[in-house]
Amino acid sequence: MSNGHVFVVQGRMENLDSDAVIVATDLSFSVGGHWAPTLGLPGAGFDEAVRALQPDGWRARRWGRATAAGTAEPPKPTWFMDVAYYFSRSLTEDLDGVMARLRLVLAEVKELRAGQGRSHVLVSMPLLGTGHGGFGPIRGQVIDTQLRVCREESAALGIDIVIIANSTSDYTALQERRRELGSEDVALTPELRAAAEQLAAVARSGDLALFLGAGVSIGAGLPSWSSLLGNLAEGKDVDLTQLSSTLDRAELLRIKYGADFGSAIAAQVTSQRRYAMTHAILAALGCRQVVTTNYDRLYELAAGDLQANVGVAVLPFDRAQQDRPWVLKMHGDAERPETIVLTRSDFVSYNATSGPMGSLVQSLMVTRHLLVVGASMTDDNFLRLTHEVLAFREAGSMSPEDKERPLGTVLPLKPEPAQAELWSGRFDYVPVSAADDPEESRARSLTIFLDHIALLAAGNSHLLDERYEALLEDREADLVVQARELHDSLTSMTDRPRRWDPVVELLGSLGARPRPSGGPSDR
Repeated sequence: MSNGHVFVVQGRMENLDSDAVIVATDLSFSVGGHWAPTLGLPGAGFDEAVRALQPDGWRARRWGRATAAGTAEPPKPTWFMDVAYYFSRSLTEDLDGVMARLRLVLAEVKELRAGQGRSHVLVSMPLLGTGHGGFGPIRGQVIDTQLRVCREESAALGIDIVIIANSTSDYTALQERRRELGSEDVALTPELRAAAEQLAAVARSGDLALFLGAGVSIGAGLPSWSSLLGNLAEGKDVDLTQLSSTLDRAELLRIKYGADFGSAIAAQVTSQRRYAMTHAILAALGCRQVVTTNYDRLYELAAGDLQANVGVAVLPFDRAQQDRPWVLKMHGDAERPETIVLTRSDFVSYNATSGPMGSLVQSLMVTRHLLVVGASMTDDNFLRLTHEVLAFREAGSMSPEDKERPLGTVLPLKPEPAQAELWSGRFDYVPVSAADDPEESRARSLTIFLDHIALLAAGNSHLLDERYEALLEDREADLVVQARELHDSLTSMTDRPRRWDPVVELLGSLGARPRPSGGPSDR
């Protein structure tokens, strides 16, 4: 078993698929109602229901696995931890106690079996004690300490850990501290690191768009295209072996299912309600244009957890708006089974029925760098659109430099030398694992590579926030104070000229907050 890995994402605990979760509470076992979805409990009667989950010997140990309680049993293995500050000691001393309990919990989590499609056990946890636990004012110190403990334990125990940030400032602070602590990605070759740096730079510039295939959702337990057809064939006892083409197999299944074909497909791809790590990491890249051939809405769920105020537009069903990122469902949507594209006849008629969607994909190839994840370069519609763009580019008046610019980057799970040569100069091929790597580890290699891109692409939304001061170098402290004072002066200025608004917005985007009259807002 290789070393574990510590991931950081922004999202919601109840929506991320993992093998185990850690729930924060206190010595009196007061569990906040916001944990109800994670624990699979109803909001009504939550306090009584969660009390039944209290681990044995709670007051003595202050940590433990949830007690099985029939219908109240959580949907996945759950550990509770006392993460509260009690004022009898310093914040630092109580934080040390929290981290000691975390080590004990992780030692028990190690005994679990990794879920389907995972080579390592994955446990998810919040940023401990920063909600109602009392450690909010020293968020920076919590981030530094929790990351160090998680890195040590993941390496020693061989488990994967994901810290889920519930705010952009927590997320960027965690990523900054990870960068400063140095890379733990020992599996990443120099070539992969260089590719990640290039893609992160494109993401930071806003020029990165995504093209997502079935491989992204397989990590969440959904079927591949061939598995989907196999499952549908079993439902009607259909022998597909005499047909070599997957499109013809799908056509036969449409005949067998009749009007229920779309609904049968939708049932297969909506069975999983939690998104995978890959969805969460891709959403964190902040790409405003995403194209997918997937029917499920797991990426939309992950992106929606980051875009809580504006949501994510799903094209072609929603109206695109300037302030909303969008996802184009190139082959239809499970929530609208009649739109699903799967059979040969669907593909033949695609250009006639969905021309504007194809044009939108082509515009991204011309104006953005397309990162292809979980998709092979075999989709007939995508290939036709790509070759049309290449022909347009070759015949146009673009500069030689622009004509030679790759349309995007493809991330195959293993080396594909023939495909790489076929698309040389048009798409960069970056295999995320070696040819002799174990099959079961390749999906994890992709996730780690994407995590490295997200690590390098993260911004600085926390920089001027006093709660993260522990992450600053001494020489930065005075600069940060001056920037905050400038923000305070501008926000308190009566009839401030509008020309200063961009400065206020910039400082606010870096974490400057109006200073409350009653002291720090977390107190």
